[in-house]
Amino acid sequence: MTAPNHEPAGGHHRPSSLSGQNLLVMQQVTGFLSNDFAIEDEHGQVLAQGRTLGSAASRFFGGSRRLEILGLDGTVLLEVQDPRTFGRDRYRVTGPAGEPIAEIVQRIAFFRTSVQISVVDGTVLRLDGSLSGFSFSLMAGDSAVATVDRQWAGLGKALMGRSRYAVSLDPAMPEVVRHAVIGSVIALDLIRDKAERNN
Repeated sequence: MTAPNHEPAGGHHRPSSLSGQNLLVMQQVTGFLSNDFAIEDEHGQVLAQGRTLGSAASRFFGGSRRLEILGLDGTVLLEVQDPRTFGRDRYRVTGPAGEPIAEIVQRIAFFRTSVQISVVDGTVLRLDGSLSGFSFSLMAGDSAVATVDRQWAGLGKALMGRSRYAVSLDPAMPEVVRHAVIGSVIALDLIRDKAERNN
C-alpha cells in the first residue's frame, strides 16, 4: 500500500457507516435522468444510499449533476459532483461540509478511458482495466487499493434498469482515501453511463 497514511489538511476526516467495510456492493437503480443506488455489505445489509440531486431539466440539457451519499440516519457522508465542463470531464468528491476529498479527471487516450484521481492528502490513483465492462482496479503506484467487478443482478432486476457491482477495498488505506475511492467509483460509473448514452 503506497498511499500516505495521514489525514487531509483542514481537519480530521470522520469515520462513517462505510468505515471498516472492505467489500461494498453497489445496487444501482438507474433511471433516465437519475443514478440512485444502495450501498450494501457482503450480506446484503444496506449501509448507505445514493440519490441524484438537481432538477431533471438541468440534467436533461447536460447541466451539472450531483449525487449525495447518505447514511441510514440521513446524514450526508459524501457528495459526487459532475459539473458542466467543456473538454475533459472533471468530477469532484466532497465531504459532508463541502470539504474537498478528491478530483477525478478523464484524460484523452486512444481506444481506452484514462482517468487520474487526485486525493486531497496527495495520493494519486489511476484506473487499470475496463471501464466499459466495469471490471478494473484503482492503483496507487503498483498497489491496488480497490478492485471493482460487475455482478449479475438477475434477469428481473436487469429488466428494471438495475445493475450491481462489488468494490473490494484495501483495509490499510487511510479513511480519506477510502472515501475518495468510493466516490470515485461512483463517478466512474457516471462516466461509463454518459459514454454509453453518447454511443
